Amino acid sequence: MFHVKHDITYSHLTVDKISQIKNHFKKHHQKLFAYVDQLLWWNKKINLISREVSRETLMNHVDHSLLITTAPLFVSAQRIIDAGSGGGLPGIPLGIVNPDKEVALNDIVSKKMMACKQMVRKIGVKNVSVNIGSIADFETKRDDLIVSKHAFKINELIRFLDNKEWMGIMLLKGADEVEDELTGISDSLKIEVKSLEKMDLSFYKGKAIVEITKK
Repeated sequence: MFHVKHDITYSHLTVDKISQIKNHFKKHHQKLFAYVDQLLWWNKKINLISREVSRETLMNHVDHSLLITTAPLFVSAQRIIDAGSGGGLPGIPLGIVNPDKEVALNDIVSKKMMACKQMVRKIGVKNVSVNIGSIADFETKRDDLIVSKHAFKINELIRFLDNKEWMGIMLLKGADEVEDELTGISDSLKIEVKSLEKMDLSFYKGKAIVEITKK
């Protein structure tokens, strides 16, 4: 069988990037706190996330989501598509701190997207839209950045995006999962794996930001 060679590099997220998300949080803390409150409220009615999750852990998930904003890929993207958004992570925090960018949440579970629609309306986030259905049926453009937080394996998402246009993909996932998830991908990809191990929290142990572009 022909083996596709991908260009994979490994590094660590730098300290200056970490301070960048702290600035984002400080500037938009009211809406970010409101989102977490809404997520906890809706989670009692609909299983959006683990029922046992604490408010503190949810705040860590928000910070985790905001790390995506540190990448040049994110800065240059015209639209952000959150594939498999679930309860709105990472899409809603990204939309809150980037009101000038269009963010589209996408998930096949209609009740989760209904909850997200109510959350963004309640907290007044005008730039976030909600879409029900498979990411395979979502119409993408060449300047779109696809993001996802632990929702897909790399080869699964690439398969769903087959023959679609996109500028890049950014995934929040385990650093040690990447190479095992490349099986079956026919196009050669450039992949940057940025470890989050230097973040001063056990929450980030083993986690990474995975940036994917076409070679």
